Amino acid sequence: MIRKTLLLVLPFALAACGSLEETEEPAADTNDVWETATLVVGENGLQKRYGDGMAVANFGGSRESADKLLEIAFETVPERSSNEECGAGPMEFSGVGPLQVAFQDDRFVGWFLRETGDVMTVDGVQPGVTKLSDLKREFQVREIDSTLPGEFEFTTSQYGTIRGFSEGDDITALQAGMSCFFR
Repeated sequence: MIRKTLLLVLPFALAACGSLEETEEPAADTNDVWETATLVVGENGLQKRYGDGMAVANFGGSRESADKLLEIAFETVPERSSNEECGAGPMEFSGVGPLQVAFQDDRFVGWFLRETGDVMTVDGVQPGVTKLSDLKREFQVREIDSTLPGEFEFTTSQYGTIRGFSEGDDITALQAGMSCFFR
């Protein structure tokens, strides 16, 4: 019942907040992803499909729109935090479960996703589910010589880049945009 109510109310809630971008078509023809994902993360931001449309919060957009999309997708208010000592400068964050969204000057600049079962990329890549060896068979993957162990990046079906972290063959996290990592 809550899911049906959410689907009925979601378009009106999104229209009311005014700053979420709406589009008619999903980014890729991956119906399984859209049927199972609470939220889809991508090289440019966040996406939530509802009915025949989709709400998008892109990098560079307002914190308000990204937080609103998180609240709608997870049905809870994101937890806020900050860190003054990030490599890219002071950052603020909103987090829900395994997803942390990064902001600078109230602009959405990045996301970091830990192991989860219901948040994934439009290509269906999920920390804790997708294996690095499988990712290498499907996408162009480059392992990065970094101070952060297991760091890699892959080119998505949308021709963007998402970074990740692995322990052996297990993908443990994904990240796009700016982060608070020191390399």
